[in-house]
Amino acid sequence: MKFSCAGRINVMTLLLIALVTGLNGAIAANPVDYPDGPIETVGADGVVVYGNIYFGELDRSAPLILLFHQGGSNARGEYGSLAPWLNEQGFRAIAWDARAGGDLYGATNRTQDTLSTGTPDHYCDAYNDLQAALDYVLKNQIAEKAIVWGSSYSGALVFRLAADNPGAISGVFAFSPASGGPMENCRARQWVDKVAAPKIVFKPTSEMERESSIEQKAILTDAGAEFFIVEDGIHGSSMLVDERTGHEMSETRELVIKKLRQVFSLPGRPQ
Repeated sequence: MKFSCAGRINVMTLLLIALVTGLNGAIAANPVDYPDGPIETVGADGVVVYGNIYFGELDRSAPLILLFHQGGSNARGEYGSLAPWLNEQGFRAIAWDARAGGDLYGATNRTQDTLSTGTPDHYCDAYNDLQAALDYVLKNQIAEKAIVWGSSYSGALVFRLAADNPGAISGVFAFSPASGGPMENCRARQWVDKVAAPKIVFKPTSEMERESSIEQKAILTDAGAEFFIVEDGIHGSSMLVDERTGHEMSETRELVIKKLRQVFSLPGRPQ
């Protein structure tokens, strides 16, 4: 940093530095100027967590959604086509690679790829990555609140994230929240009663044939969640993608946008 030729900092300069300097003394990034592309942060357990920003032309006044993927998947593959659609509807998005992932949908999971030997990578452990993603947003003043959007196993973990961070979560959107054996210690039902924010769940018709899904629906709706059964849908957030379902899913996408706008108390966008 260069100062005046006299080597002195005037009062205005000091004020400007104070405005952009965080409590830890580091220069804080301008929350409006984040370009689309990769980002990374470090979780409480030392795992490097990677994400991708999708803001398009939207500034900080646009609401923010944090997108988390299903098992075997990754941020760029699962949400590469959905994030621009959310931008078109007025929502900023950051999609995150959690450690329980893989190379579904044509991309790799950078968080999993860089895990050190012996680091747990099963579904419940990935909660640390979700918390790191939210902490990154709050620390860098990208938003004061965000909607958390989960798919399959992360669709269960977002309930805990909302329960643990009530002041920072605007709403929970869960697509096919998982409830099987690997989720024994981190099912949505264990946290849903502690979530005051709006809770919206989507499951495809095919999954509602399972007894566990019927039971899950009863528990979540009793706790105040809205539960929508999606015709022609498939597992997770991919139920919104025509190419993955083999069907035209515009009606479901419109429902999702309607619910997002209700959570943020936004008027309908002109057609």
